[in-house]
Amino acid sequence: MSDDPIERSDPEVTIDPATGRLSYRGEPYSGAVTQTRPDGTWREYWSYHEGDRDGDWTGWHPDGTMRYNGEFYRNRPVGTWQEWYPDGSRRLEDVYDIEGTLLTHSRWNEAGELVEFEDERTRKGIAADAVAADDPEFRWDDGEGRMYYRAEPFTGQQFLRPAPSSPITDLSTYTDGYPDGPTRGWYLDGTPRYTGDYADRHAVGRWCEWFPTGIRKEETVFAPDGALLARTEWDETGAVTARYGQNRD
Repeated sequence: MSDDPIERSDPEVTIDPATGRLSYRGEPYSGAVTQTRPDGTWREYWSYHEGDRDGDWTGWHPDGTMRYNGEFYRNRPVGTWQEWYPDGSRRLEDVYDIEGTLLTHSRWNEAGELVEFEDERTRKGIAADAVAADDPEFRWDDGEGRMYYRAEPFTGQQFLRPAPSSPITDLSTYTDGYPDGPTRGWYLDGTPRYTGDYADRHAVGRWCEWFPTGIRKEETVFAPDGALLARTEWDETGAVTARYGQNRD
């Protein structure tokens, strides 16, 4: 690890724009990187470990007040990242989990008013009154094909977390106990896994699935009455492996 910071402007510093990894003199770099103003004060201080962004990242306004502060872990933002206006009032706060998934995003204007707020539910289109699938008062009736909540047919959204501290991975919507409305799925990193809609107790419209890489895996089209119209399947390279029914590409 370098004992002394290196300057971002050093011609031997190379940062990969796709990954954010930094090399110095052709090797992955461990240590601090600074950006210095003409008067010698630091504008930015960044930390790296074996080329990855790792550790404290801080920036300052010209008068020395803090502009932003946060931490990376193995090239992922973690914990609380904050930004401030030149007068010291807060501008932004983003909170990440250890995997780098954004949990909450808040932004304030210069008057101190909260003008943006987003959490996992708002990003994923999940209603504030959605109910966790592990609520013991849910009961699925196999014979009726119907969901009950507190002994009544359920109307609303139900979401699933694979573990108490994990991100939401599935969303289902019901009306009078029957699937009705959007159904969605996500991988743990938040990328889409599947999406579709129900109406009148059957799948309708376009249903899509994706590989973890974001490449399409399957696309199925249903008629308003639930009849299958078309299906296309892809492999992980993006090549079509099967096609049924009318071509809907």
